[in-house]
Amino acid sequence: MPASTLGAVLREEELSLRRLVLLLADQSLKIAAELPKTLGETSRFNVYGERQEEIDVWSNTLLTKKLAKSGLVRQIASEEIEEPLKMKDGEFSVTLDPLDGSSNIKTNNLMGTIVGIYRGANLPAKGSDLTAAMYFLYGPYTQAVIALNRGVYIFVAAKKLAAARAYLSDGTPHRFPEKGTVYGIGGLKEKWTPKVQRFVESLERKGLKLRYGGSFVGDFNQVLYYGGVFAYPELIDAPNGKLRLQFESNPIAFITEKAGGLSSTGSRSILDVEPMKIDERVPTYVGNADLVSEVEHPSDA
Repeated sequence: MPASTLGAVLREEELSLRRLVLLLADQSLKIAAELPKTLGETSRFNVYGERQEEIDVWSNTLLTKKLAKSGLVRQIASEEIEEPLKMKDGEFSVTLDPLDGSSNIKTNNLMGTIVGIYRGANLPAKGSDLTAAMYFLYGPYTQAVIALNRGVYIFVAAKKLAAARAYLSDGTPHRFPEKGTVYGIGGLKEKWTPKVQRFVESLERKGLKLRYGGSFVGDFNQVLYYGGVFAYPELIDAPNGKLRLQFESNPIAFITEKAGGLSSTGSRSILDVEPMKIDERVPTYVGNADLVSEVEHPSDA
């Protein structure tokens, strides 16, 4: 099957959405190229009290400036800034985790950019209002996973090109494998609630293998390919878990459900959560529907 460019896959979408996704794809390749150059910690902390890496700051500045000048976006919310940015014009609201997994820089492990796109919605917004969501994964090769209302498409960047046309796909919507084989669970084991402990025991009885690298996009990408479940669940000392609804959980939940999987907070779809604030956290379970549904309806199987 001949390769399709990102532009070709987006041809069925409205022009404004095509332009926005292509703009983001262009910036992702700039981030991938910058990663070997901009290393080290800054003396600054983000709004969650986490020390920022130099590449966190660089990536956030690149993305927010390009989006703000595009004329396509009216609101931008980022993990790295306290309040959403507002523009006079624009059709879309965008949420950003500019560099998920940046703590992996020192160990040269996976990192990525997570994006949520809403048309006409004010932030914070429900995941069910998403128009599109995507992540760019910076690993041995650069990859884009893009969820549209009609499905999820996976792209790989050709090495010699430095623009969105570098992203190539077979053009076939991706679906979760029928049977899950891997799982990852965040948080210290001794902090897991009894419910989480029973869920993990059930996964292991089913023969799923543990895969956990400390990067949400990297860990989820394995589940998307091989089938299974990733969770950063409720913990004894953190009942809402760690992941932020707007920046992480909503976009990945949207991708999950568009690929035929299921997302859950442990009691309902992540996409149905009515957000109260921009930095809200939720317990997050994403993956194959049969596995994730067991969180909401435990069995002894």
